[in-house]
Amino acid sequence: MKVLRTGLMILCGAAVLHTAKAQEVNDTAKLFAEMKTLQGVYQQKALSFDIRYTYASELHPETVLDSLSGHADIAGSNYYYQLANTEMTANDKYVVTLFKEDKIMYLSKPMALNAADPLEQMRVSMRTAGVNRCAVTEKGTVKSIRVGFREGGPYKELQMDFDKSSGYLLSMRYVLKTSMLMESTGGANAEAPEEYGEYAIVQSYYENYKQLSGQEKEFDSARFFYKEGDEFKPTAAYSEYKVFVGSPDLK
Repeated sequence: MKVLRTGLMILCGAAVLHTAKAQEVNDTAKLFAEMKTLQGVYQQKALSFDIRYTYASELHPETVLDSLSGHADIAGSNYYYQLANTEMTANDKYVVTLFKEDKIMYLSKPMALNAADPLEQMRVSMRTAGVNRCAVTEKGTVKSIRVGFREGGPYKELQMDFDKSSGYLLSMRYVLKTSMLMESTGGANAEAPEEYGEYAIVQSYYENYKQLSGQEKEFDSARFFYKEGDEFKPTAAYSEYKVFVGSPDLK
């Protein structure tokens, strides 16, 4: 199914026998403090990991309708993110996005949001959508954070599972309006086809964690382009790509 490909690219567990213990946390300040601590794992270490996304309708959660696989490397403000036919590489000066099917190279300034950091993405979404309930649970080696959002918003609920020992994110499950994933310009205000249902279930899995040196050459934007006067031109390896500059004052 192609209908969810664009949406999944934008958005940019373990079984145990112990009894779960839960603590309700209705103070959003405490929730964000908890997430900030967990996010520190991705900010303090240079990490590499694989990502897998699946989509199902809330009407039939057992049936996977679409899936995508990708990869991310994070080293401070430098990151590399690959999903389907899109790749994004960022350093302290440039963000280079490659749309491989269309042979387009899009250049822009670094963003405040690290596109490869799943926790940063969700912190922004949570602040925007508004949290009305949350709970932290621990079961064996896994810590889970469950969040419910205000009624009528784009998100309905979210669950994140972490490995208690390493602090690494293991999986994320969020229920959101199907229209947010549709390949249309309507976004969350558009109406999803009836057969898809009003809400979608998107699950992401994070695997094969490895530590990086932080000095990988893949973060070097000189691999992609060079400047000739005021013009940005692709290197020989990307000579088939057309360059578009998204930031007017890019230097």
